[in-house]
Amino acid sequence: MGHEQGVTAAVAAWQRVLSGRVVTDAVAVRTAYGANTIGVERQIPAVLRPLTVGEVVEVVTIARSHGIPLYPVSTGHNWGYGSANPVMDGTVVVDLSGMNRILEMDPELGLVTVEPGVTQKQLREYLDAHGHRFLVPVHGGGPECSLIGNALERGYGITPYADHFGAVTCLEAVLTDGEIYRSALSEMGGVTVDRAFKWGIGPYIDGLFTQGNAGIVTQMTIALAPVPVRVYNFFFWIEKDESLEEAVFLIRDTLRSVGMNCGSINLMNQLRVLSMMEQYPAADASGGLIPPDVVAAMARRNMVLDWTVTGAIYGNEEALADATKAIIRKKLGPLSKRMIFLSERSLCSMKKIAPLVPGEWGGRLDKLATTLDATYRLISGSPSEIALPLSYWISGTKPAGGKGMDPARDGCGLIWYSPLVPMKPERVRVFVEMVKRVCIDHRVNPLITLTSISDRCFDSTIPLLFDRKSREEAERTQACYDALFVAGQQEGFIPYRIGVQSMHLLPTHAGRYMALADRIKSALDPDNIMAPGRYSSYQRGGRSNGEQPESL
Repeated sequence: MGHEQGVTAAVAAWQRVLSGRVVTDAVAVRTAYGANTIGVERQIPAVLRPLTVGEVVEVVTIARSHGIPLYPVSTGHNWGYGSANPVMDGTVVVDLSGMNRILEMDPELGLVTVEPGVTQKQLREYLDAHGHRFLVPVHGGGPECSLIGNALERGYGITPYADHFGAVTCLEAVLTDGEIYRSALSEMGGVTVDRAFKWGIGPYIDGLFTQGNAGIVTQMTIALAPVPVRVYNFFFWIEKDESLEEAVFLIRDTLRSVGMNCGSINLMNQLRVLSMMEQYPAADASGGLIPPDVVAAMARRNMVLDWTVTGAIYGNEEALADATKAIIRKKLGPLSKRMIFLSERSLCSMKKIAPLVPGEWGGRLDKLATTLDATYRLISGSPSEIALPLSYWISGTKPAGGKGMDPARDGCGLIWYSPLVPMKPERVRVFVEMVKRVCIDHRVNPLITLTSISDRCFDSTIPLLFDRKSREEAERTQACYDALFVAGQQEGFIPYRIGVQSMHLLPTHAGRYMALADRIKSALDPDNIMAPGRYSSYQRGGRSNGEQPESL
C-alpha cells in the first residue's frame, strides 16, 4: 500500500477513535500548524487531537499498522525552531494540547504532575488559586508554552531551577508498540518516591524521551522552586567591549561563591539591548544590516553601553539574600560605575513616582518602570510576554485587542542559534568575534546574549531575525545559521538544540554516538514511525538520513 492510501486508511481508523478530532483540511492544517518563524514549508497530511492516554495508545497502534509517521507536539509553540512542524514531509502531527490536566500537586515536596498541554499560565493560575507558594519554571517563550514541551527540548529558564529537564523527576510515555513506559521505581510500587527522586534504579531511560523520538510523553512530574522570601533583580553596564574577558572571569568567580542563591546571569551586547528599546530602523538598514553610525546614535539616545549584565538573587532568608547581594556587589562592582538592585518594594516606588515626573523624562521613566516590573515578575516565576516582542523587531504584526502574541501566526521571521560556550574568557571572545563575523558576512544583525547555565558554561542565544515575507531574506538567514553552525563546530561551540530544518547538520550513523542512538531507535521503533529525523539519522532499514529537508 502506498503512503497516500495508507494515510487514507489510517485517517478512517483515527476518525473512529477520536470522534471528529482529526483535521485533514489542507487549508486548516496549513494555517493552524504549518505556520512557523523559520521559513519552512512541510506537507502535513493530517492532525490528530487525542484527549486521553488511551486515545494516544490507539493513535500509535493505528499509525504503526499502516506505517504512517507521527510527530507529537505539546502546544506547538516552539518558536524559532519549527513551531509545530515535523522534520519530514508526510508526517502526521499529534497535537497534545487538549491533554491539559494538572494531575497532582504535592505541596509538601513541591512536586507537580502535568499533562503535555499544561502551559506556564495554567500552572501559575492553579498555584495561585490553591495558595501554593511555588515558582513556575518560566522562560521567554511566553505564557502559552507547554511545560513538558520545553523540558523535553532541555530548555532552561530564569528561576532557581533553571535547567528544566534537570527539574523533571519522572515521566510516563506511550511507546511505538502501544505499551506504556514508566520507570522501575513506579513499576515496583514506589510511585511517590519515583516522583521525589530523579534517577530511579538501574539504567536511566527517561532521558531517551528528551530531544529524541522514542515515544509520546503523556505526563511528567516536575520539581518546583519555592517562592523566596526576597528576590532581587540586578543590572550593571560594561562601558567598553575590551572588558568582556574580565567580566566572564568575574562572573564565573561570583557564581562559584553564591551558588543557587543567584539565578542565571545574562550578558547582552549593545545591539541586543537596543532591539528591546527602539523600533527596527528599516529605512537605514539597507541590505539588512544596521550601519554602525546608526547603532551608535541609537545607543547614545538610550544610554546603552557595549554590554549589559543582568541577573537575579533568590533568598529563602532575608539575611541570605542580602549577603548574596553584598558578595555580588563586591565581586562584580569593579566592572561598572553603576550597579542597580531592584526589589518588589523599589519597583512599586518607581511606578508611583513615574507619573509625577513631567515631560519626556516622565514618559521614559514610566516606560522603564513598566518594563522592569514585567521583567521582575518573570524572574519571580510569573509567565510574561516580555521577551516575545523581539520576534517582531523586523517582521510580523503584533496582535491587537489584547490578543496574545504568536510569532508564527503573526508573520515573524526568527531562527534561533543556541550554542554552548565554555565559561573561559578567551573562548568567549573567540565566540563573540565568530558570531559577529559570520552574521555581518550574511547581512544579519548580530544580537548576542550569553546566559550562564552553570559556573562552567554559557548558553548563547542568537536570534537571527529576518523579513519572513522575503524569500531572499529567509534563504540568506538560513545560510547564516548553517555558516554559524559550521564555524562554531570548528571552534567547539555546539548548539544544545536545533530546529527541524537543521537536523541534517547532526552527525550521521557513521559516528559512534549516532550509531548507538540508531541501534536504540531501531530496537524501539523499527518502522521509524515516531518523529522520523528528529535528532536522529535512523531510517527504516537502518539507513542514515543525510538529506536536507526542503525549505523556503
